[in-house]
Amino acid sequence: MKKNMYQLLNEVKIDFGEYEDLELSAVEKQVHKRRILREVRNMKKKGRIWKIAAGVAAACAVTVTAIGVTNPILAENMFSSVFGNLIHNAKGGKYEEEDTDRYAKIAKKSIDVQEEIDKQLDAKEYSTTAENNGVSISVSDIYCDGYMLYYTAFLQTDSEQLMQADWILSEFKTGGSQELTIEGVDLSGYASNGFRKAEDGTFVSANQIDLLSGVDEGFFSEEGGTIVLDWTLHRLKGSLDDSWDEDGEYVSTATVDGEWHLRFPVTVDVSGRKAFEIEKEDNGVILKDAVRTKAGLVLHAELPDFRKEPYNDPYNDPDEGVRDAQGNYLQWLSQRWKENEDGTTECWIMVLYDGEAELTFEVTAKGEDAGQIAEIAFEVPEEAR
Repeated sequence: MKKNMYQLLNEVKIDFGEYEDLELSAVEKQVHKRRILREVRNMKKKGRIWKIAAGVAAACAVTVTAIGVTNPILAENMFSSVFGNLIHNAKGGKYEEEDTDRYAKIAKKSIDVQEEIDKQLDAKEYSTTAENNGVSISVSDIYCDGYMLYYTAFLQTDSEQLMQADWILSEFKTGGSQELTIEGVDLSGYASNGFRKAEDGTFVSANQIDLLSGVDEGFFSEEGGTIVLDWTLHRLKGSLDDSWDEDGEYVSTATVDGEWHLRFPVTVDVSGRKAFEIEKEDNGVILKDAVRTKAGLVLHAELPDFRKEPYNDPYNDPDEGVRDAQGNYLQWLSQRWKENEDGTTECWIMVLYDGEAELTFEVTAKGEDAGQIAEIAFEVPEEAR
């Protein structure tokens, strides 16, 4: 009988006396378990002798106290190698704090793609690695709460020219260099990605699909369920960070044509979803309700026609934001608008959320005479944090 990963782990001999006995949080236990299973799975695929590196063995042996993920170095060690590389790559960047915060929070709630496939009865229908013309692309981690879908991926190549690149890009373009569909519906317009070179020589990517904006395509579900994602790349272009040609375009190190088709299931996980009413109003802006997801908060508001008095905004396009009790803005993830015939608007705004209790929704006019239009303070109920 074919043995599962847990049975195979039972055959691994580890001297636990070598490791310090610490305490682990529940989240970190799950993270370490995923890392261990991934290592075992990789060794099995490669036919390697059953030996576990000290770091992985230690993950089996220790039980760790809760540590935050605001420290990028800790986060690199806690999550998958892809998320670790993404966090490391963000260091020193213009949006270092925002990127590391987002990757760490999404990583805590994501699952390994193989775990996702193992839950499905039709596992043979999926492909999480594609190889062509000396380039291999693999999916690693998945996060989906019905409003936002993330999947990480890594690229490996034996092309010396492609390896010289800082970025490897493949634009989303129907019928062109890259397509992305869910249940056969093209969602390329709601997606973003790009492979960034990591210190270990791989190229890593965090792919975000905005399901909130694409809700009319039918992939938002109160009940959850499973959706199937098809991701196909046809052309990969290596680019340098700080070199431009005479046309102002990034200098390309190489272009590789081929076909890399990946297909994998995604569970729309609504287990962490908590909805609550707000119903507060300020200066014509109504904050109606909100939904807490695994790693986000979605606010539902009704906005007046800002082109009219007393707002006089010809574009009907003010800025919205969500602040915590210390005045810090929560990271923006997505937004969906629905304009009514009378010029009023319903909007849904998604921000990165990590259990903050007291928040403020604000609407601010744009332009030289920008000023605050509305400020609505509200509290997230304890059961929804």
